[in-house]
Amino acid sequence: MLNCEKASQLASRAMDEKLSFRQNMALKLHLLLCRSCSNFTQQLNFLREVSRHSGKKIGFKLADEAKRRIAKVLKDQQTS
Repeated sequence: MLNCEKASQLASRAMDEKLSFRQNMALKLHLLLCRSCSNFTQQLNFLREVSRHSGKKIGFKLADEAKRRIAKVLKDQQTS
């Protein structure tokens, strides 16, 4: 049986790669029994979906004042 640390690692890996049958079954069993890891996995999935959609904001522009502040900080860092 997986411990929570290993289960969280597998849940994270499962987002990027296909787990082996054995790993997948062990993770599913652990998630059935562990509410904390189940919540963690749901949060990972939520963050993944939010990050996928966050780049789709059309028309986002940085305000001119914000651009000036950023440029000033960068200039100040270069002269320091």
